Order: sequence, then C-alpha cells, then structure tokens
Amino acid sequence: MRRHGIILAVGTAMALVLGAPVGASEWLYKEEVVYSSQHDPSRVSLNDGHVLEITYDGITFNEMGKWKYGRKVLVAYRPETGAVLLDPSTAKYISINRSTRNHPIDLIWWKDAREARNTIEEVQARTKGRQLWDKELNRVYKLLLGDSRWRKFTKEEKDVLINSQRKWIQFRNAQLLSIETFYGKRTGTIQRIHSARQGLELTRGQTLFLSNFLAD
Repeated sequence: MRRHGIILAVGTAMALVLGAPVGASEWLYKEEVVYSSQHDPSRVSLNDGHVLEITYDGITFNEMGKWKYGRKVLVAYRPETGAVLLDPSTAKYISINRSTRNHPIDLIWWKDAREARNTIEEVQARTKGRQLWDKELNRVYKLLLGDSRWRKFTKEEKDVLINSQRKWIQFRNAQLLSIETFYGKRTGTIQRIHSARQGLELTRGQTLFLSNFLAD
C-alpha cells in the first residue's frame, strides 16, 4: 500500500435537504445566500457578513468577477464535494475551504437532533454527524495529498502530513477507547448521547484543522 493511502474513517432561507443516504450524489444540504463582494481572489463576502474562503475549481475568477451584488446563490453540501458555493443558474460551484458560517454537516445533524423524538434518535443524529465528518476528513486528506491544487505539496510536506495523520489516528483510537470505557459503564441513554457527541468532535476538530491547509 502506498504511504498516502491511509484510510481514516471509523465505524434558513431554504430548507435542509435530508433523507438521502450518506455518500449519495444528491445534495444533503442547500441554503440560499446572497453574494456581496470579493474581499480578495480567495475570499467571498455574503451580505449577512459571513466570509467564505474558496478555491476556483468549477467557477473561474473571471466568471465570478461578473457577479453583481445581491446575486442569489446557494451554500450546498454533499460528501463527494464537501461544502460549496453553488450557482443555481448554471449548476456550477466552487469549493469552500473555510467559512465563518456553521459547516453544513453540523447544521444537518443539529437539525436531526432537534427533531429527535427520543434519546435513541438523538444518538443516531450524532452518529450521522460523525459519519459525515469521517467522510469529510478522508476527502480533505486525499485532496491535500493529491496534485490537483495549484499549490502542490512537496514530498517533504506530504511525508510530514502522513506521519502526523498516523499519529493522530493513534491518538483518536486511544481517545475513543477512553470515551467508550467511561460512558460504557454508566446506565441511561443520555450517556450514549455524550459518547456519540465526543466521538464526533474528535473527527470534526481534525478535519477543520486539515482544512486550514487548503486555503493557500
């Protein structure tokens, strides 16, 4: 196996698009937002004050330069692409690397948790969130090790990243064991909620950390 083939996964304008299975090609989340301006070539400002750090992959810089203030676009998400800024008039989109908005994955599982009818469904909502963050972590990691970005990593940088991820996996597994040991000895489904949430946060934090490297 090649060294970069590490698998990391472990077991309000528009409504959320939910119900599709994890990994489906449909958008799991779509929300209408309003374009304001470009702070610089790598940042897009929305009229609600939020800022998106982007990569011009599906939409070019020149194409976006023609957008006018007040243009209605979508923040969308699916596991294959991660979070994107989607132009509904052309179906083209650009990748969102970082954002001051809540990540769509969190909005998806938060909504499920709010609508849960019992603690079992609350656990399922957090488990779904963890699965989505697992997929996002793998997507970001593979993207960093690939050569599709305009600023390619050197061999040394890739080696450091791979070594770091291997050590993080060991750390994650140790943390998951401690979570399972601590909450597994306590009765009540509320303990499962705490366990699922902490497992989710482990992967979420590492994914957001790696996403920083996407913003050149």
